[in-house]
Amino acid sequence: MIASLLTDPAFANALMSSPTFVKTLAADAALFGAGLCASLGLYQFVRFFRPAIRSQKSIHRDECGSALAADLVLVMVPAITIMLILVQSLWLMRETVIVHYAAFTAARSARVNICPSMPESLQAFTLQSMGKLGCRGDGGRAEQAARLALISASPPWEVPCLGNCRIPEKTLRAIADETGTGDLYPALEVQARYAFDPQNVALSVGPDPKYLALALKPGLTPPIRARLTFRHYVIYGLGRAFGQKRSDGYYYKETVAEVTLL
Repeated sequence: MIASLLTDPAFANALMSSPTFVKTLAADAALFGAGLCASLGLYQFVRFFRPAIRSQKSIHRDECGSALAADLVLVMVPAITIMLILVQSLWLMRETVIVHYAAFTAARSARVNICPSMPESLQAFTLQSMGKLGCRGDGGRAEQAARLALISASPPWEVPCLGNCRIPEKTLRAIADETGTGDLYPALEVQARYAFDPQNVALSVGPDPKYLALALKPGLTPPIRARLTFRHYVIYGLGRAFGQKRSDGYYYKETVAEVTLL
């Protein structure tokens, strides 16, 4: 999926111009690198100190597996911790791309659905005021487009909703049927509830302030900027170190994605 997203020229250009993508991805990659270095360090530690452990007389004379048990006790906790860090960092790097794609889809939807600030004529202003031009003054459709894209970044297990997690069931069933994954709909529904939880997504979309002068030209839609904040679920055991605590005890880490669609 990630490869197909990156091969989209429009999305690739939006990523390269995003002020948040490289910074966020670098932070996640640094976490992965730290975990990888820690795993190599643990391997060297075990390799160096294992003969010394085995040479202890009280263990050396024991032929009932005590030496193996001592090795396991020494490395089990740090090994599991390092493994969780590696999994979490890889998950975050993958989701960083998806969150930026969700911001891109929000900007693309807003570009089509948000009305120009200055209608090109009195007639256009009248039709726009009556809602007959097909555009809207809010970003409701853009937010739904972003949340649908964020389903792929949501955890596939049940996480309690903190708000009113109403999901577009007809749209989800259409997606499942179109992609041939109808038998997996229950899992898709679980992920959708997380993506459509109001507490997990914050989106602001509108004309980019850097091009505000263009918004004053009649009939012209300036470049649209979407800024999306998504709460990633943090794996159990790493929450205290890498996340913030929710009111129900679960932990999350926020990723901010900003994309401007020219």
